[in-house]
Amino acid sequence: MNDPLFGIDKLDKDLNGIPEKKIVLFSASPSVGNEVFGYQVIYNNIKAGKKVLLMLNRTSPESYLSEMKDYDFLPQSGLDIIDSYSSITGINSSSGKSVTTIDNPYNKEEVSRKLLAELDKGYDLLVLDSFSLLIDFFDFDYGLSLLSEIKKKQEANGTSSVILFTDWNYEQKDINSLMSAVNSTVEIRGVEKRVIFGQYFAVIKCDWVQNKTFSSVLFKAVKPGGIKIYFPKILVTGPTDAGKSSFIHSASKDAVSVDKLGGTIALDHGNLDFKGYKADLFGTPGQERFDPLLKLLGGEAIGVFLVVDSTKPEQFPRAIEMLRKTEAYGLPIVVIANKADLKGALKLDEIREKLHLDNEIGLVQTFAEDLSKVDPNQPTKLKKEGIDEALSLLFKQLT
Repeated sequence: MNDPLFGIDKLDKDLNGIPEKKIVLFSASPSVGNEVFGYQVIYNNIKAGKKVLLMLNRTSPESYLSEMKDYDFLPQSGLDIIDSYSSITGINSSSGKSVTTIDNPYNKEEVSRKLLAELDKGYDLLVLDSFSLLIDFFDFDYGLSLLSEIKKKQEANGTSSVILFTDWNYEQKDINSLMSAVNSTVEIRGVEKRVIFGQYFAVIKCDWVQNKTFSSVLFKAVKPGGIKIYFPKILVTGPTDAGKSSFIHSASKDAVSVDKLGGTIALDHGNLDFKGYKADLFGTPGQERFDPLLKLLGGEAIGVFLVVDSTKPEQFPRAIEMLRKTEAYGLPIVVIANKADLKGALKLDEIREKLHLDNEIGLVQTFAEDLSKVDPNQPTKLKKEGIDEALSLLFKQLT
């Protein structure tokens, strides 16, 4: 059977899932929650037929399952819970026979005994939410000792573990000891300038992946959907009538355009949700009189789609000029060869030659869904295959 997965595309590609007998730590700053990572890991492994054990001391099983449902994660079976919370409140869990209650959550011996005994039942994955509360109930020495016992059970039973932890300004020596006790650490942090305006995660340690540099990525926790890799600004530029609006409207569910007489005079904007990624697309006007806007619109972009009309090679120099004016050179880029279904459209190798593109730059053809329904005053709907190929190529570069 395959190893458990994170259910988060970036982590699964970078780490190849969670091998058996390994422990992954999700370490969050106090300003950023990590509980959604736990929901997503649990849901995706249950969906894949894995047997999952949740050690829960943060909230009641009922509240936890309700929070999962908010993200459209609906575990029906395959999840067993050790409830180390409800006895604190004096309210017994009503979640059913899959719940084992710890009668005295402040009793170290009972907590260890029931957790370790449950692990002997042959689980694929243990999720502990949360390690921070565990050490707050007791101390770091107990927490590290319990991790050591969990490791022994993993060796015997082939279980993988995910530990959720919030760093509430604990002593650095204790943090270092915790990092040394796990096989992989994923840091979850906020991007802060007076206020939190973004969140990111980054793999800072993984002992089963060698000779690989890991990059940090921004993310959003979306209801429904869970953790999505987030790109806050992707530029869509190109000459007039090349099809920038068509690309943005075809890729996004809720795109809007500012236009006059059918031609965009300010910008297009679309929110994109694609295979675990979210992005904000910003389209530029193509007319030269709006060139003073290009640098402004290109500011803080992290990737570019350059849209050209396959039937109008005379516009290619303008496309290159727009890239220069938006200062997009050097950013990850994919070129969209639009209108590839029209008479006179150039082939991909001809477009690559005329645009002087090296072979490393992605070049994708896009086609109208139905040429008989093309309205010159409305964005043309483009076929999904070309859109998906272009998005996949750019997101691969960005991650």
